[in-house]
Amino acid sequence: MMLRIGNKGFSLIEVMVATATLSLGTVLIYEAFFISLDSFNYYSNYLSVIPWMDEKIWQAQDDLSKFGALTQIGTTDEFQKAGKAFRWNLNYYPIDDGLYRIDLNLYWQEGQRKVKLLRSAYAKYEEKK
Repeated sequence: MMLRIGNKGFSLIEVMVATATLSLGTVLIYEAFFISLDSFNYYSNYLSVIPWMDEKIWQAQDDLSKFGALTQIGTTDEFQKAGKAFRWNLNYYPIDDGLYRIDLNLYWQEGQRKVKLLRSAYAKYEEKK
């Protein structure tokens, strides 16, 4: 067995490689954390507004099936929920005789990106004789 004589320590290159490896690992862990936090915020907002969107679509379907094109449906507005501003617009289009397509778009700002949700439904208006 041969004994090593002289300096007993790490070289500068070994220390730099270890530091770079640990730094890269730390950056990747933080990046994964922030991505999961962003996803959590998106789905938290998504789950809080989906019941509101379903109710709005149901109201539009009900109004269109009762009154047809004569109905007065709000087409755009803004509301606050949990300190976040949500903007929405509702459009309906006649497709066939008495059949309407309803589109509800909901927008909000999530960090640097703008999030858009779309819900669509159909309503049938039958004239009473």
